[in-house]
Amino acid sequence: MTEFFNEEITLFQQEADSAAEALKSLAEVFQEKKLVTTDFYQNILKREEAFPTGLDVNGIGVALPHTDSEFVHRSQVGFLSLKEPVKFFQMGTTDQPVEVKILFMLALKEPHQQLTMLQNLIGMFQKEGVLQQLLAVDQTADYLSIIHESGLY
Repeated sequence: MTEFFNEEITLFQQEADSAAEALKSLAEVFQEKKLVTTDFYQNILKREEAFPTGLDVNGIGVALPHTDSEFVHRSQVGFLSLKEPVKFFQMGTTDQPVEVKILFMLALKEPHQQLTMLQNLIGMFQKEGVLQQLLAVDQTADYLSIIHESGLY
């Protein structure tokens, strides 16, 4: 799992007016590091519209945006926290809004990695206090420590 976090793609306490703007902030970092194709962001948006990734976990909104592996050069998981929430839709629906403050963007080269990573992240979210820690974190080392303690890094 370590290799999915070694690029340290972390954006803390960002401001965004919309889900698309938040997604763009993270996608641009993936693009700058040459981890994804130039079509990655547009395909993240398309997939999010068709298959929303928002989750309400004990009152904290989390999104797990991702797209097809053909738009990924090298697997990584990025993290973004927001000062104010933006509207995503609940996973499995297109009409139930979720106010999201935490995003984990998945850029995974192998399709089978996606389900495993989603399950691992959701398992981490269910651990008491982890989401509150992620909301408060403002340094990459502290973020990686939380991920490590959760068994993902």
